[in-house]
Amino acid sequence: MKIENLVNCSGCHSCYSSCPKAAIQMVPNCEGFLYPVIEKSLCVECGICEKFCPVLNIVDYNQKKDTEAFAIINNDENIRFESSSGGVFTAIAKKVIEQNGIVFGVKLDENQVAIHSFTENMEGLSEFRGSKYVQSDVGHAFIDCKKFLDDGKAVLFTGTPCQIEGLKRFLRKDYENLLCMDIICHGVPSPKLWKDYVNFQEKKSASRIVKTAFRRKNDGWKQFSLSFTFANDSEYCASLYKDPYLQLFLKDVCLRESCYQCSSKKINRISDITVADFWGIQNELPEMDDDKGTSFVLVHTEKGKKIISELQNSKIKQVNSEVGIKYNPSLIKSVNRPRLRDSFYSDLEKMDFEKLVKKYTNQSFFSKSKNVLKRAIKKVYKVVFG
Repeated sequence: MKIENLVNCSGCHSCYSSCPKAAIQMVPNCEGFLYPVIEKSLCVECGICEKFCPVLNIVDYNQKKDTEAFAIINNDENIRFESSSGGVFTAIAKKVIEQNGIVFGVKLDENQVAIHSFTENMEGLSEFRGSKYVQSDVGHAFIDCKKFLDDGKAVLFTGTPCQIEGLKRFLRKDYENLLCMDIICHGVPSPKLWKDYVNFQEKKSASRIVKTAFRRKNDGWKQFSLSFTFANDSEYCASLYKDPYLQLFLKDVCLRESCYQCSSKKINRISDITVADFWGIQNELPEMDDDKGTSFVLVHTEKGKKIISELQNSKIKQVNSEVGIKYNPSLIKSVNRPRLRDSFYSDLEKMDFEKLVKKYTNQSFFSKSKNVLKRAIKKVYKVVFG
């Protein structure tokens, strides 16, 4: 397999999953992102990995039918509170579980590592609920998904746009019993950076983390917080304005290289459904804005339309799909690569987390202007508040 420029590799795991000789392993680079490494002694040069790579086989989906868009709120207030936005993932996943189906999603394991996993019951959905601001390890999820599909099981597979494209390339055929859901993705931070932050917080608290919420809504949906609950019953909670990890994320210095030139960003997608926060809901549908979260949903296929039409216990209103671009520019456009991105990851290798944060969230270092952080937040929240 020859990807001319590895910065294009999203780490989707399609090549890893498809290799008949298990000659490909996903290995973290110096930044902590997983990349395929081929064991030459096992490789028979069959070329299957190249055929299954979405980077080497980019498909234009813009000839598909017009995408429909919806604002959706799950009427279960508890589920909605635990969700990043309006709780539509749980509403859809519940329908699949009720069909004796399987749901794949991302959870944090006991070491706070983001991994793809699956569940066959409603209880298991709680671990998948809510955003995970770190790139997940797909592991054997594609292979497990194919086994369930071949056994005739209904499957909902959720992930980033590049992961869904990787799954589709791996499967090589359409399954009527497969429903794919992706997200409007800003970009994915490094698992190494996340691990360093987890270690920093656990050392500071002198206790291990037992629960993480990237999008806690105690102060409302629009001003969410990142929180940790520790084994010693202590808790950390800081808003996106104050949490150092979220600040680094918003400044875009910690994203994977492919995120700055993502080929998966488009309106028409290979997924059945795309979900996101409905930023700007106060402008478009103020009657659906109570600052508890509203989901923005793009539906690309007939399968997607069908399951949306069958949702119960949800408030649903169709909207113009153009609002997706208006309030979620990451739907079609990658973020700009910051000039400090190279030095950031160079420093990540040699600096402890506290010093790293001080250096890259210090306003005088990041810019001579004392107001640059406020402008950066304002730029992001111009989308939120319209």
